[in-house]
Amino acid sequence: MNTPMIIAHRGASGEAPENTMAAFELAQRQGAAMLELDLQRSADGYLVVFHDATTEHWERQGRPVATCSLKQLQQLDIGGERVPTLAAVLDFARTSGILLNIELKAHGMATACAKLVRQYQLSDRVLISSFYPQALQELQRTAPELQRGYLMGIRTWRPNVRLREFWPFFALRSIAAHTWHPYEGLPGLDRIIPLARRAGYGVNVWTVDQPERMRRLATLGVTGIITNYPALGKSVIPINSDVKSDPPASHSFPQRDSGD
Repeated sequence: MNTPMIIAHRGASGEAPENTMAAFELAQRQGAAMLELDLQRSADGYLVVFHDATTEHWERQGRPVATCSLKQLQQLDIGGERVPTLAAVLDFARTSGILLNIELKAHGMATACAKLVRQYQLSDRVLISSFYPQALQELQRTAPELQRGYLMGIRTWRPNVRLREFWPFFALRSIAAHTWHPYEGLPGLDRIIPLARRAGYGVNVWTVDQPERMRRLATLGVTGIITNYPALGKSVIPINSDVKSDPPASHSFPQRDSGD
C-alpha cells in the first residue's frame, strides 16, 4: 500500500472549529503532515483564513467577507475561536515544521500570498491550490518557485467543466501544475489517478472521511488524502514518513516528468 500524506482539511475540522488555530494545532498533534486552509482578503487588505464567501454561518446577518475589516472578522465567534490571519498560520508552520496547502478562494491574492510566504521563508514547505486558473496563472508569473495545485470537483453540469475533470491533463499543463486536487467522488477518478501519477503529478484527494475509501486511494498511489479527521487517517494509513524533516519536493510535491 502507498503511504500518502494525511492532509488536515481546514485543520482537524471534524473535531475543532474549521480554519482556526485550535483546528490547526489539533491536527499537528494528531500527526497530520500538512494543513489545508482557505485564504481570502479582508476589506482593509489583510489575508485571512476563512472559507465561506459570507459570515452568515457565524452571525445572524451575514456580510460578504470582502466587505469586512480584519477587526470585524476577528470579532466573529468561530465556535469559541477567532479568524486567524495567514501570517499567524505561517508563523505556526515555521515553528512546528508542518507543511501548508493554502487554497486561494479568489484570484488577485496570489502575489500578496507569495510575498508573505517568502517573508516567513517557507517557499519550500507551501503548496498553493485553487479552483481558479487565473489565480494559479498569477502565481506562476509572480512566484514560479511555489508549488501549484489545481482543484477540481465543483457542483456543476457544465460540459466543459465535466470534461476538464474527466481528463484533467490539458488544464494541469496550462498552469504547469505540480499536483492535482480532485474531489473524491469524481466519476472515473480511480481510473485517472494512476495515469496522473505516471505523468508525474502529485494527487491529493479531497475530502475523504471513510476508512475504506482512504485505503482504496492509498492502493491507487495518491500522494495525499485530505480529511476532516487526521487522527482517523493516521490510524488507517499508519506508516507515514515524517515529512516534517524532509524537503517537500521529495515527498508531497512530486516533480513532473520532463516529457509531460
